[in-house]
Amino acid sequence: MTRFLTGLLVLLLLTGGASAQGTGPAIGTIKVSSGDASVQRGGTVTPGSEGLEVRRQDILLTGANGALGVTLNDGTLISLGPNSRFELAEFEFAPQRNSFSFFGKILEGTMVYQSGRIGHIAPEKTRIETPLSVIAVRGTRFAVRIPAGAGN
Repeated sequence: MTRFLTGLLVLLLLTGGASAQGTGPAIGTIKVSSGDASVQRGGTVTPGSEGLEVRRQDILLTGANGALGVTLNDGTLISLGPNSRFELAEFEFAPQRNSFSFFGKILEGTMVYQSGRIGHIAPEKTRIETPLSVIAVRGTRFAVRIPAGAGN
C-alpha cells in the first residue's frame, strides 16, 4: 500500500508540475538574440539564446540593450526592440484540423510583426493586444511602440 501511495504521489507531482506551466509543445524558435534578452516561462527566466524554443504563454523580455527575433511555426516573425515585454498568449497552427489562432500581448517596448500562414489563411484569428487596444491583423506587417508604464 505504501508503494502504491508513494507512486501515486510522484505521479501527481509530475503531472501537477507540467500543468502548472501549461505551455505545451514548442510554437517557435528564437532566431536572433542580442544584449539583455530572456524568456519567462512560469516562474523561471531563461536567457533568450538563439535556437531556444518558445512556447504558448511564454513572455519574451528585452532589457535596455536587448533585441529578440522569433519565428513561429507558421512563419510569423516577431521582432522586439529594447525594453520590451511580449506574451505569446495563444497559438495554434493545425492545418490538418483547419484550426488556427494567434493572440499576443505587447505590454511595453517596440515590436515589428510580420504575419505568417495564420495571418494569410485566417486573418480573423490573428490579433495583438496592447495596453490600450486590440489590433485585428488584416495586413501582413506592422510596427508598434508602447511607452514604459502604459500597461500599468
